[in-house]
Amino acid sequence: MKGNLATQAVIIIWTMIVRWVVWPLTYAVRLVSDRVKEQVDARPVVRDLTILLAAERRRFGDCVVFFCSSAGEYEQAKPVIDRLVVGGDTFCHVFFFSVSGSKFLRARKDPVSWSMSPPDDAFLWGSLFAALRPSKTFVVRHELWPAFLWSAAQWGKVLIINAVVPSLWGRQGKWQEKINLGIKSWLFTFADLVCVVAQSDQDFFERWLRIPASKILISGDTKFDRVIERSRQKRLTVADQRELFRTRWRPAGCDLLLIGGSVHLPDIELMAGALSHKDLARVKILLVPHDISSGNVARIFERIRQLNFSCELLSEIENAEFEFTGEHPRVIIADEMGRLSELYGVADFAWVGGAVHGKIHNVLEPSAWGLPVSSGTNFQNSQEAVALHKAGLLFTAPDAQTLKTHWAGLLGDVAARGENTRLFAESLAGATTRVIDAITNNFPNER
Repeated sequence: MKGNLATQAVIIIWTMIVRWVVWPLTYAVRLVSDRVKEQVDARPVVRDLTILLAAERRRFGDCVVFFCSSAGEYEQAKPVIDRLVVGGDTFCHVFFFSVSGSKFLRARKDPVSWSMSPPDDAFLWGSLFAALRPSKTFVVRHELWPAFLWSAAQWGKVLIINAVVPSLWGRQGKWQEKINLGIKSWLFTFADLVCVVAQSDQDFFERWLRIPASKILISGDTKFDRVIERSRQKRLTVADQRELFRTRWRPAGCDLLLIGGSVHLPDIELMAGALSHKDLARVKILLVPHDISSGNVARIFERIRQLNFSCELLSEIENAEFEFTGEHPRVIIADEMGRLSELYGVADFAWVGGAVHGKIHNVLEPSAWGLPVSSGTNFQNSQEAVALHKAGLLFTAPDAQTLKTHWAGLLGDVAARGENTRLFAESLAGATTRVIDAITNNFPNER
């Protein structure tokens, strides 16, 4: 059994705290919070899950486990999963912490084995790992749970991929930061290899978490590979969608399509302020809200109408097979989950939401589709957004007038600017190959 007696004692104490304090409190909050109830109720019955996984595992020579926080981390894991299962003798199983990951997978219908994670209890994880018997466990980015990591280390190699400097680094109190660094440093001792995105990440992990340079690989980010791969795969299937959105949906005088990806109401207010100018009257708008709950979509729909834009829901338009009985709306709202990636493929240029009031969402997908990209000014949380901005390929707008001026100047050169963005995105690919090469050379089927 790996780990000294002190480590084992810490894991047992942690497990007891989770089992007798954290989980009962969480279950109590479940009674008054629908969000917590959804998360709690999604947890598996470990005994039943163990039986199912053991039966599936026996069909394969090897097993690799992935721990993903939610949908975004799964997308980062997917290129690695695809490479590992090519031979047909490796069983890959994904554990999700957040129920949003399971919703995403159901919407996408990806044929991958997955389940929600149990509470971080060493005995529960021990049962699951005994059923799976993995040779390797991948943790995507930051899902570092003590009992999970300790249990994984009993069976095989533990690899952290796409590791980056924590987003709160430098923004906490001195003692809080010191405690957090101490905990993270200990958690990373369970890892056999840490794949970081950039040199600055390696510098942080070496200096502040005291990870030996021999255990760190600068691999880049696998999500670049996933986004590029997905856009290439979808180009043929998107051709039909493009015809519908570009030729069947024809608001008067509009010949260019702007997509607002992962937008919130503050994004929509800023976009509407720019698009109300006559210089941009030729632009029709496809909005894909970050939150596609019926209540939020209804609020967005009503606000767009108040801003004097004609509007319809994508679900209703598709049900009518893009046959418009009256005037074509200038705005369409996508009200179904899992559509954003393919919808980027039908547009001419993009606005990426979140950065007006909070944190920017994914700029990689519109970049991979070759779209000029704009956003609000709060983009520093995303390394790829920072890189895109530094390359002069992400325009950030502090107000509607600035955005109007930028978009008006963009309209005559959309294709060329989009091609520059696509080439930049493709230059960032290759992380998956570096990760696979590293585990092949350093951990060839080790148990």
